Amino acid sequence: MSSILKVDTIQDQNGNLIISKDSGGAGFQGKYYSSSAPLVYEVKVAAKTADSPYFNVGSSLGYYINGIQTPIIELKGQDSSKPYYYRFDQSDSSNSGHPLRFYNNASKTTQYTTGVTTNGTPGSSGAYTQIAVDSTTPNVLFYQCTAHGNMGNYVLHNSTHLNTGVFLKMPTSDGTANQVISTNGSGVLSFSDSVLFPTISSISPSVIENTQTAVTITGTNFKDSSTPPFVDAINASTGAIITADSVSFTNATTVVATFTISVDGTYFLRLENNDGIACRSGTALLTVSDAPGWTTGAGSLGTVSNGGSVNFTVAATNATSYAKTSGSFPGGVTINSSTGVISGTESGSTQTTTYTFTIRATDAQGQTADRQFSITISHGSSGGAQFN
Repeated sequence: MSSILKVDTIQDQNGNLIISKDSGGAGFQGKYYSSSAPLVYEVKVAAKTADSPYFNVGSSLGYYINGIQTPIIELKGQDSSKPYYYRFDQSDSSNSGHPLRFYNNASKTTQYTTGVTTNGTPGSSGAYTQIAVDSTTPNVLFYQCTAHGNMGNYVLHNSTHLNTGVFLKMPTSDGTANQVISTNGSGVLSFSDSVLFPTISSISPSVIENTQTAVTITGTNFKDSSTPPFVDAINASTGAIITADSVSFTNATTVVATFTISVDGTYFLRLENNDGIACRSGTALLTVSDAPGWTTGAGSLGTVSNGGSVNFTVAATNATSYAKTSGSFPGGVTINSSTGVISGTESGSTQTTTYTFTIRATDAQGQTADRQFSITISHGSSGGAQFN
């Protein structure tokens, strides 16, 4: 259910008063909002809830005006010589990438610019979109994000200047089961097959590091009519949204999104076609994690006399297991796969010998890092490990 945001009150659709907008108790008749003292609405962007009239339609995000989710906004101003000014403050950081503008229709084919001024970049201090309303302002407008679909709602204005773009011609037939009503873009409605939502089934690679990486997304119903889909990664723990650096469209089942994500974690992927129809992966498909990083320097670990006790440790950050992938250890020596400890009592050498081998460190996501080491077994001396 959409709330109705009026000049002097915020009401729900049943007319129940929620918040008094004018602390002095004055309604519209006693209050004029000038260009120097406009009525200011605070705009924030957050995830839609099931209460949104556009939940699961278009963007997963929506505008919250004065804390109310995607309200219907009612503006006043019928004097052509004395317009009323309304400012939509987008200085909150959540507005970044979501410029609010006005349109003559819900499909955003025609932006309404008469009396509209903007300032700054959404998400930065002082950013806003302002509209001057008078008798020539259309009776219905739509406030929406320029970059994403269905984030806003519509604006009502008590004007005799009708917005003919929102008059609709109803279908001439009853349609069939499970069909939806669609428009031809000129207000003519008809029944058609259900909207084809995109889907995300898999990605490759599914594990990336904190550097710019291209991720191939496979699914269905991807669209590209001159503009590739929008793709975001959503942190499964915090909800933080990371927008892809770039997106390239391959075909209806494949797109490639390039991400730079600095925070480790698991991420859902969200894809929105340029018609505003979007989807989110059912599971957190993407894992961001640095590969193991060696803290033990490559090369010689030390020298041990023949028959002596070998005890060295190799270590790498983020590693959960270690394994020898090539080369050989001295006789009687093994590696602990969990700790990276290389130990044992040397046996079998008949002369001073240097054993060279490669250890692979693996993290929980299966990422690996290899490093080569060596241990020398010397003859002619006794005792344990001799470190270089």
